[in-house]
Amino acid sequence: MTMPDPDPDPETETGRPPRLIYLLTTAQRRLEAWIERDAKGMTAARIGLLLAVPTEGGVAMSALARLLDLGAPSLTGLVDRMTKSGLVRRVPDPEDGRSALVELTDEGRATRHEVILRAKDVNRQLCEGFTEEEIAVVGRWLQAVRNRYAP
Repeated sequence: MTMPDPDPDPETETGRPPRLIYLLTTAQRRLEAWIERDAKGMTAARIGLLLAVPTEGGVAMSALARLLDLGAPSLTGLVDRMTKSGLVRRVPDPEDGRSALVELTDEGRATRHEVILRAKDVNRQLCEGFTEEEIAVVGRWLQAVRNRYAP
C-alpha cells in the first residue's frame, strides 16, 4: 500500500510556498533509486566516480573528494569497492611519491561510456514536459543552492 504524498501541491492547496528542502531531498532519493534499479549493480556514488575520473590519466583522491562532496573515509571505501570490481585502479602519483591517483581500467572506461549514454537518457526524461526556459531556471536554482551551501 502506498502512502499518499504528504505535500502533493503545497502552493495550490495551502497558499504557502513549496517545501523545497522536502521536495529536493525526496526527488534526489527517488531519482537515485530509479537509476540504480536499471544500473546493473551500479550505485549513484559509483556512477558519480566513473564520471569524475578522466578517461585518460588519473586524478588525485583529494580532487575526487571535492568534486563528489565526499569525505576521505567515504571516498576511500568507494574507491576500494570499485577497485575490487575492476572499474578503477590506484597508480603512483608521478609528482608526489606519497600519493596515488585513481584511474579507470578498460572495463571502467566501457562502463563509463554506458553510464554517459544512460545519463543522457535520464536527463532527456527529466526535461520532458518543460520548456528550455523552465529547465534553465531549475538549473540556475540548483547551481545556486549547490554554491551557497558549499563546504
